[in-house]
Amino acid sequence: MSSDSPPVADPPWRTVAALIDEHRRATPGKHAIVDVERRVSVTFEQLACRVDGIARQLARHGVRKGTRVVLANCEASDKLMLWLGTWRLGAVVCPLDVPFVGNETARKLLETLAPGLVVCPDHDGGPLSAMTAAPIVRFAAGGFGTAQSRTGAQRASPGMMTLAPAATQSDQAAEDAAPLPDAESVCAIDDIASLCCTSGTTGIPKIVVYDHACYWLNGLDSIDLLDLTRDDRTLEYRSFDWYSAQILSLMPFLQLGSTLCIARKFSRRQFGSWVRENRVTVSAGVPTVLNLLLEAPLDAATDTFASLRAMTCSTAPLSPVQWTRFEKQYGIRILNLYGSSEAGWMCGSRAQRRKIGTVGYPAAHIRFDIVDSEGVSCAPDAEGQVVVDGAKLALGVLQADGSMLAIRGAPLFTRDIAARDAEGFVRMSGRMDDLIIRGGVKIVPQEIEDVLRAHPEVQDVAALGVPDPVYGQETVCFVVTQAGASVDPQALRSHCRAHLAREKVPQDVFVVASLPRSSRGKILRDALRQQWWRSVSMPPDLSEPEFE
Repeated sequence: MSSDSPPVADPPWRTVAALIDEHRRATPGKHAIVDVERRVSVTFEQLACRVDGIARQLARHGVRKGTRVVLANCEASDKLMLWLGTWRLGAVVCPLDVPFVGNETARKLLETLAPGLVVCPDHDGGPLSAMTAAPIVRFAAGGFGTAQSRTGAQRASPGMMTLAPAATQSDQAAEDAAPLPDAESVCAIDDIASLCCTSGTTGIPKIVVYDHACYWLNGLDSIDLLDLTRDDRTLEYRSFDWYSAQILSLMPFLQLGSTLCIARKFSRRQFGSWVRENRVTVSAGVPTVLNLLLEAPLDAATDTFASLRAMTCSTAPLSPVQWTRFEKQYGIRILNLYGSSEAGWMCGSRAQRRKIGTVGYPAAHIRFDIVDSEGVSCAPDAEGQVVVDGAKLALGVLQADGSMLAIRGAPLFTRDIAARDAEGFVRMSGRMDDLIIRGGVKIVPQEIEDVLRAHPEVQDVAALGVPDPVYGQETVCFVVTQAGASVDPQALRSHCRAHLAREKVPQDVFVVASLPRSSRGKILRDALRQQWWRSVSMPPDLSEPEFE
C-alpha cells in the first residue's frame, strides 16, 4: 500500500492517569474542562482529584482492570468525568445512549456487552434495570461544577455515586486512603480501552472494539492535522459517544494539556457567545452545522470569531459550494477531515496545505491507498476504492456471541470511492453502496449534488438512484432551496443539462422543505427512497415531507 505520509517521531505512549498527573503538576490552576452552557469549569488540579475520587468510587463497586463499564445516558461533562475515572482503573468504557438506539436495541447491546457495571444518572436507573442483569449504580447528575456538593438525600443512598468531592472531612479521608493502581502501569497500550456503538441507521449498531493504541495514534493525528498546541481551547458540542469527538477533542486535550470546552449539543443561538466568551481557537463541525449557520446567518459582532483560527468538518461529505459560502460568510477557515469508526482519521486538510473540495491528504499514522477493481493502485485522478491499514485501525467488531470479528491485521476495504490528484490531495466521490448504475454507466451522486448546489437558489440536495424498467436505474434529486426562493424543478434540470452528461441529468427534481438526516448529519437515503416510492403510487405534495 502506498502513502504520502512522512515518518513521524511520536511521543511515547502514556496512560491517562499519568497524563493528568503531569498536567496537574505543570499547570494546576489552568482550565482543563469548561462547560460552556453552565459556565462552570475545573482546573487540572481539580480534574486530577475528581478523576481519582470517581475511580475510587468505581473500585468500591467492583471495577478493576478490564471491567466493562457502561456509561448510559450521561451528559457531556458527567460522561467525561466518568470516562476518565474508568480509564484511571484500566477498565473498559462502553458509552450507550439508550434514547437514541431505543429500549429493545439497548437491551440487545447490553446483552452483547456483558458489562460488569452500568452507571447512569439517578433519574434513569428504572428503565435500565429491566434491560440487564448487571449491577447498576446511579450518580448525581450535574456534579461537574465547582459549586456542586453531595446532598443529604444522596448520603442516604449507599448505591449513589457523586461526581463532586466528598462533603465531609471523614468521607474525603476515607476516599483518599483507598489505594489506586500505579498511574504509569495501570494498563498497556494494547489493552482494550472502549467498546463503542456505531450510528447505524438500520438494524443493530455495530460494537467496535478499540485498544489504547487506536486512541493514542488518532489523537496524535488530530494534533498534526489541526496543528494543535497546549494553548488551544477546543469547542466540542457533539456527543462523546461518537468516536470522532473522542479522537478529535478528548485525546488531544489529554495528550497536550490544552483546554476542552464542551456543550451538550450545538446551539446556533449560543455558538457565537461560546466562541467569544471562552476564546475558542478550534471548533468541531459537521456539514449540518455549517448548513444551519448558512440558512440563517448569525448577526454577530465583527470580533465574535476573532480567536477562532479553524473549524473542522467531518462525519459527512462537504461540498465545495457549501465550503466556499461558509468561509465567505464568516471568515472562518474550514479544515475538512475524512475518517470512519473502523479506521479513525484517514485524511485531512492542514492549515497551510489544503484544497477546497478535497479532504486533504493522508494522515500520518495510516497506510492509505486507492485501488481499482483488481486491487491495483489507481493512477492520479482515477477513481477507485479507499483501502487503509495500520496500527490505529480498530481491533474488530464485537459479535453477539462474545467473539470478535477482526479488523486490524489486514487491509480494510472501506467501500468509499475517491481519487487522488498529482499533488496528493484526495477527493471523495461517495460510497460504493450509493452508486447509481444507469444503463451500465456508473454515476456518483455527489457529482450531481455539487452541480445543483452551485445553483444560487439551492441550499442543499441529495441525489439517489430509483428503479427504471429500461435503464435499470434512473436518478432523482431532492432539493432544499435558499430561504425565500421559489425554484421551478424543470429549471433545475436545465441547469444540470448545462453542466452534466446527458445520462447524469436527473429524471425528476423534487423541492422539499428539508432532507432527512441522522443525528450525525448523514443523509438518510432510504427515507428519501421511501418518499419517492410514495410519490410513484400516490403523488403527494412534496413541499412538506414528513421526515423524522
